[in-house]
Amino acid sequence: MNRFFRWMHRAKPRRLEGEESRYFKMVMFSLVGVILLMVIAALTAFLLSLRGPQQTLVPEVRRKDLAEALLELQDRELNPHIQMRVFSDPSLRGKVVEQEPSPGTVVRAGKRVSLVVSQGPVVDRVESFIGRHIDDVRTELQTLFTTFDAVIQIGAVSYVFDDSEPGTILEQSPEPDTEITGITELDLVVSRGADVERSPVASYVGLHYRQAIERLSGANRPFVFSVSQSSGNAPGGHVVGQDPAPGTEVTQSSPITLTVAPVQQVPDGYVFGLFQRALPNYPVAVELTLESVDSEGEREVLFSMRHPGGALSVPYLMEEGSTLVLSRFNTEVVTYRVQRLEEQSLDLVD
Repeated sequence: MNRFFRWMHRAKPRRLEGEESRYFKMVMFSLVGVILLMVIAALTAFLLSLRGPQQTLVPEVRRKDLAEALLELQDRELNPHIQMRVFSDPSLRGKVVEQEPSPGTVVRAGKRVSLVVSQGPVVDRVESFIGRHIDDVRTELQTLFTTFDAVIQIGAVSYVFDDSEPGTILEQSPEPDTEITGITELDLVVSRGADVERSPVASYVGLHYRQAIERLSGANRPFVFSVSQSSGNAPGGHVVGQDPAPGTEVTQSSPITLTVAPVQQVPDGYVFGLFQRALPNYPVAVELTLESVDSEGEREVLFSMRHPGGALSVPYLMEEGSTLVLSRFNTEVVTYRVQRLEEQSLDLVD
């Protein structure tokens, strides 16, 4: 290094030298200076490149509008990757729901940040359900919200007399095309059919209870059986009285009360009794089925009918240990084991 500086000292232009010699040395000094500056600049750039990109903190952008989230990421020199997804909560529409990396993570500038943005619920407006059957609407909503949280739920249902088919939706609240901004309860006014019609009651006296049940269920007439305290001259299991009397005009949903003579000679291993239940009063008659199941699993339908609910009482003569199964719309609601009279009890159906 000392030699280089001694050489530079000897090589610098002097006054006693000729004009050409001084000019040549000045040019050489200039070239050496330029080369040194280029070396210094290259070395500085190289050292800066070794420092690597600047580190930054991932900001919290969840629950923020997408535009606001993008500005925050841009300020931190982070690159967003956006994915749109359906979310049930309408208030999340257009907002960031998830982010990766998580807030507070230290990353290098230029790192990609994945954002999941809500495009809104699968349903954003209330559609028109007027004119449709309420059972079809229930099924549709259950199917629609199998994967996502239900933003529409059936709320209060009012039944009124109307010429429309029973179960037809007449009015709804909120009205069609109302924007959904949260969990929405759909209140409905539903037809329960035309105003009450009356028809005369047939005579069932003298029939065996099974024959009476067959006729009553065929006409969708609700019935309640009771057992007489004395048999009199009537054969066991036959109807000895009814209320209302034959020919009386009653509504379709009015129950017919029938009294049967007791079965005195019950075969060994069998039980004669009454299957009694208190059913809810249904706004619209439901499909009700009563089946017997013997010890070998054989099933027999005792009756199937449209039933308005209320009291239900059915006589039976069955093998002890058999089972009675009451179903509503093909769904079992009561399973009753046939037992002796002293073991029987009255259960209620919710």
